[in-house]
Amino acid sequence: MLKNWLRAVRAVNARAIGATVAALPSLEPAFIGIGRWLGRRSRALGGLYWFAEEDLLPRLRRSGRRYRVLPIAGIEFAVDVTDHTGRLHYFHGEPYEPGLSRAIADRLKPGDVFIDIGANVGHFSLLAARIVGPAGRVVAFEPDAETVAAMRRAIEANDLTSAIEVVNAAVADTDGTAQLFLSVDSVLSTTDPARSPARDQFTFTRSIEVAQVTLDSWLAARPQLRPRIAAIKIDVEGTEADVLRGMRETLRACPRAAILCETSPGNPADVLLRAEGYVASCLDVRRGEFGNYSYQRG
Repeated sequence: MLKNWLRAVRAVNARAIGATVAALPSLEPAFIGIGRWLGRRSRALGGLYWFAEEDLLPRLRRSGRRYRVLPIAGIEFAVDVTDHTGRLHYFHGEPYEPGLSRAIADRLKPGDVFIDIGANVGHFSLLAARIVGPAGRVVAFEPDAETVAAMRRAIEANDLTSAIEVVNAAVADTDGTAQLFLSVDSVLSTTDPARSPARDQFTFTRSIEVAQVTLDSWLAARPQLRPRIAAIKIDVEGTEADVLRGMRETLRACPRAAILCETSPGNPADVLLRAEGYVASCLDVRRGEFGNYSYQRG
């Protein structure tokens, strides 16, 4: 009974705090500063801060005040702090996948081409576009139309429409269509739930039909891009090896390009890349050895 009462009190307080901060944006810095301080000192008060965020985020979405300028790998751009890629950074000082962000910043220069496969809301595409500049190009592949819409909003918020080409399609080893399975968060979407790294933690509640391409076939129609590719990021929730099998020509045509891939040692994507002569270095590890790795030809 006491626990239920405490939960109810916390929920009421969280709603009151969220509503107040939403109504008075000038309070946001103090809310974050105090919330972080409380979170370091008390699990219960840190929980109150988290639930107040949960109330605040939909209010920010409805108001349209969802973007904040944040430094990512030393480069500033507007980030949607109501999305998981920006939320932890803004409210908790924990940047999203900092190793991968730094790898992208280190490997790109003005005029380069960056390929983002599994772009989601475009966090890394935006970072890359800031680096490659007007003379460069970013191509962002994302199969979920709703997520593409969110990415386009972020691109417009950063005035990068001319720098990023958005392709509403999954990337795999065949051209055609595929079923995209959706979960509670767009970052978990996959064309094969059985291979998803999140299959034991989350359920896939529905699926939609999406276009599917191979990177080799897509680039064959754009031969001017391939020689300028400096890095290719692959994060497709378990089907990374399929993507790689559909880009063998690209791998051989771009021997100096870095492949930034979410996988783990011994997984099919890792095995395929090592067989092609790549050497791996770890960027971000989240569970055991699973995470982001950079592959370069040895």
